[in-house]
Amino acid sequence: MKLAPLLAVLGHSCDQDVDISSLSCDSRTVTPGALFVAIPGEHADGTQYIPQAVDRGAAAVVSPVSLPCPVPLFVVEDPRDALAHLAAAFYGHPAKSLALIGITGTKGKTTTAHMVRDILLAAGHTAGMIGTMGAYIGREKWADCPNTTPAPLLLHQLLSDMVAQGCTHVVMEVSSQAMKHRRVAGLTFAAGVFLNLSPDHIGPGEHADYAEYAACKAAFFAQCAGAVGNGEDMAWPQMAAQLPPEAPVATFGFSPTCGVQGVTVAPIEAPSALGSRFTVADCDTPYTIPLPGRHHVQDALAAVAVCRQLGLPEEAIRQGLEGAAVPGRAQVFPNDRGIRVVVDYAHNAASFRAILSCLHCYPHGNIIVVFGAGGNRPPMRRLDMAQVAAELADCAIVTTDNPRWEPVEDICRSITQALGRQIPWEVIYDRREAIFRALDLAQPGDMVALLGKGHEGYIETCGLRLPFSEWAVLEEYFHKNL
Repeated sequence: MKLAPLLAVLGHSCDQDVDISSLSCDSRTVTPGALFVAIPGEHADGTQYIPQAVDRGAAAVVSPVSLPCPVPLFVVEDPRDALAHLAAAFYGHPAKSLALIGITGTKGKTTTAHMVRDILLAAGHTAGMIGTMGAYIGREKWADCPNTTPAPLLLHQLLSDMVAQGCTHVVMEVSSQAMKHRRVAGLTFAAGVFLNLSPDHIGPGEHADYAEYAACKAAFFAQCAGAVGNGEDMAWPQMAAQLPPEAPVATFGFSPTCGVQGVTVAPIEAPSALGSRFTVADCDTPYTIPLPGRHHVQDALAAVAVCRQLGLPEEAIRQGLEGAAVPGRAQVFPNDRGIRVVVDYAHNAASFRAILSCLHCYPHGNIIVVFGAGGNRPPMRRLDMAQVAAELADCAIVTTDNPRWEPVEDICRSITQALGRQIPWEVIYDRREAIFRALDLAQPGDMVALLGKGHEGYIETCGLRLPFSEWAVLEEYFHKNL
């Protein structure tokens, strides 16, 4: 691609006939003919790496400041924003051929995305999905994603792939960090979904405070042609205020003021799943989902609301919800010991409360919870999780989650200090051994909740992602204990 049309999207002109073979914002990945975008980062300033990028063959540079450079250099106010627009242009603006459905909120994004994706498939559409679990075309895994919402270069490449594979719709989780770092700049979403907002992702490397967190969430809705929001969440008015004046708006929730109002919720149980049956105010026929608890029904109400706004048929909505199991979300491991083993991604106090509360809705003996906490994250998160565990579980095994660069001993010590003497607990740093210990303790009728890892297939420590699958550990344990 020529440099001139790329720069045109940034408002720059260029009379040099320069071929651009790729885009890069990491000097280590620059190849000959690349356009290098120097982005200021948390730990390093990309302008420092312009010489390295040029040495590796960069044909041109985009920078926030003017610097001496042997190749054409163009100054922009916001390099992150520029990168998003450049990536869209480089890949031929694939989003213009897609109906994008963006989902944001503190919790429930992944579950709601799966529900909406499955409803679109049931309606006969070819749908893509991008989020925490990676990128999918239909139900086929297409690529891994290092972030919930990928950075622009990967995001637009994925959207281009999805167009080439015949997708008409893409369901995307949109994180607050994506908004802060301008990853979806320039995109217009056919519909946006607001699920909820609670204090999280606040601290070094994330958001400075709750106000910034909320503002980043709200900014997303300025890019939406329509939206549905949780009518019971106090933050929804702040989100809705950012919508274009002509945008259609609907609400969901359990309040009579909500457009899609949940009325009844009942637990349903099967050997390999915990589910829910619920009704909405404008329809007597119940919906079912293979997920337990009021919080998952709230996600389903969001899916119903946005899919109705998109004009999808009621039959497809019901069919999609019935099959919307989500890996690592309240996932039941079947066994013949009479123990209910639940694997869930819950990794903050709100999600801990949601999953542990709903387990109380089913027949159970003791509830044994296995959990740790992510390192290099706000310390309050681990303390709050411990308090919820002490309130809603009968026993805790404290172990490793993703310690990152923080000593796991320090993380576990913080958790056990918060647990105090409220419930019995043990510390076992090896997560495999911790799971084995919990299962050894469990008696028929008990529940064992493995929280924090969910679908993740690794433990992140000291810059490495070491392979680890809770599902594989469970298979190993029950195979040994036939």
